Amino acid sequence: MNWYISLICIERFNKAKNLTYEQFTVEIFPKKLHNRIMKTQKYHRLKKILLMATILSIVAVCSIMVMDYRTEREGTFIPDYEMVDLHAKIQDKDLTAEQYDLLFKQTGLAKAAVDKMLQEQADVPDFSQYQEDFFQSYYECEKIGIITKEERVRDIEGETVMAFSIVDVQDGDVFLTKATHSLGWRHGHAALVIDAEAGLTVESVVWGQPSNIQSVKKWRTYPSMIQLRVRDDALQELGYERKAFTDAITSYATENMADIDYGLIVGLIPGKANADIAKTQCAHLVWYVYNQFGMEIDSDGGWLVTPCDIANSPIFEVVQVYGVNPDEIWS
Repeated sequence: MNWYISLICIERFNKAKNLTYEQFTVEIFPKKLHNRIMKTQKYHRLKKILLMATILSIVAVCSIMVMDYRTEREGTFIPDYEMVDLHAKIQDKDLTAEQYDLLFKQTGLAKAAVDKMLQEQADVPDFSQYQEDFFQSYYECEKIGIITKEERVRDIEGETVMAFSIVDVQDGDVFLTKATHSLGWRHGHAALVIDAEAGLTVESVVWGQPSNIQSVKKWRTYPSMIQLRVRDDALQELGYERKAFTDAITSYATENMADIDYGLIVGLIPGKANADIAKTQCAHLVWYVYNQFGMEIDSDGGWLVTPCDIANSPIFEVVQVYGVNPDEIWS
C-alpha cells in the first residue's frame, strides 16, 4: 500500500502544485484513504482539546484550593503591635482625640462605644477585658453551603464560643463580618438589627434558605465583626430624627424582609431596587431597607452590593470592631 501511494504522489506531483490542501488530498489520494486521514486528524484534534481541557480543569481546581487556603488564613486580625497599659494612659473621663484613637486600636471600641461606657459608669471604665479579647482569637472554618465556608471562634475542644462583648447595640445598627467566603473570595456577611432590646437581627444567610430572624449573640462567635451605625449628620441631611428613623426602618424590615428567597445575582436579575422584592442576599437586604428611606449605603453604586461596599459607606460610623484592623476596616 505504501509504495502504491508513493507512486501516485510522484505521478501527480505537477498537478498537485496548483491545488489547495483539501483538493490535493481528495484528487491525489483514493477516497477511502482520504477519509481515514481526515478521521485520524479529527481524532488527534479532539484528543488535544480534551487534554487541554483536562489541564485547564486541574489548574482551575488547584488555583481555587490555593486561594481557599490563603483565604482561610486571613480569617481574623490580631494586632502585631504591643498592648499598652490602658490604666496608665486613661486616667480621666475627658478623653482627647489621641486617647480615643488609642482605645480603638487597643480594644476595637470606637468613639460611640467608648462614650456609651463613659456615660454608664461613674468612674473611668475598665477596658482591660476588651483589650485582652481584641489581642487574641482562635477560629476554625466549616462548610455552610455548596461552595461557601465560614469561620467561627472555637475553644480548645472545638466548641463554638462567644469571643468578645458588644458594648452597645441599637435598632438599625448593621453588623458585618469577613468570616464568610466562597471559592477564595472573602465576600463576608451582613445583618440588620431590628430589635436591639431582644437582640434580634434579620439576615439572608445562605443560598437555599430564605431570609430569617436571628440572634445578635451569634455575631460574638465570628472571628471578625464590624458594627456600624448611621451618622448623625446623615440623618440631619435627610431631615430625620434618630428615634423616628430607627423605628421606621426596623418596623419596615420586620414586616417585609423575612422569608425572602436567597438570590446569588440579585441586583442584576432581578433588579437591585425592584419594588416587589422576590430575592435578596445578605448585603442587599440591608441596602434595600436603607434605600427605602432615601439612604444610599452602597459605596461604589454597582449592581452588586457587598458587605465591603457597606463598610466603606460614608453614611455610617464605626461603633466597634473585632478581628479587624482599626486602620483598615475593609479594603
